[in-house]
Amino acid sequence: MTTQQILIVDDREENRYLLEALLQGNGYEVFTAVHGEDALEKARKDPPDLIITDILMPVMDGFSLCRAWMKDERLQSIPLIFYTATYTDERDREFALSLGARHFIVKPTEPDKFMAIVHDILASGEQPPAGSAAPAGRHDQASEESVYLKQYNEALIRKLESKMEQLENLNQELEKKVAERTAQLHETIGRLEELNRVFVGRQLKMADLKKRIEELEKK
Repeated sequence: MTTQQILIVDDREENRYLLEALLQGNGYEVFTAVHGEDALEKARKDPPDLIITDILMPVMDGFSLCRAWMKDERLQSIPLIFYTATYTDERDREFALSLGARHFIVKPTEPDKFMAIVHDILASGEQPPAGSAAPAGRHDQASEESVYLKQYNEALIRKLESKMEQLENLNQELEKKVAERTAQLHETIGRLEELNRVFVGRQLKMADLKKRIEELEKK
């Protein structure tokens, strides 16, 4: 029996390594790509049995890869799984599936659950959703392109808004910690100043006492 091949697409080396180790440990042959264009080039030379791809990548992201994948007559019947930690909105999942993806998995996922999905998809032999790769007329193509770009841009905007919100929350948390630290420093300075006043006061008292002793010794 021929070992099934899986193509992993992710721009982060540690992600590719972990996923490759998991899949090879379950008996699959694995090869990798670092972005969408790299994946298309390698898959067209040696089509895999399954592709598992991240979404946020340079050069060509996962959404663009999936769209190109489903338009390629040689690749469109090969199931594609999204595996992402950055696009986690339900609308992102719906958009991904509308492009023809077979499954949308959000990181982190338990290895057993992840492998069960992979096994089921490879065993089922199911085809892409109806119409996802169907030929279209020029008008239909223009309409489809318009819809795709609208949904794609909405997904990017959601991601940008989410990232801005995260940065704002991080900035607020940082400001809070700075304010707390500043208050602690002011409190410490206040204590040091009080200790200094006590120390100076004692020095003055000691000097006065020493002077009185000297005066008594002279009598």
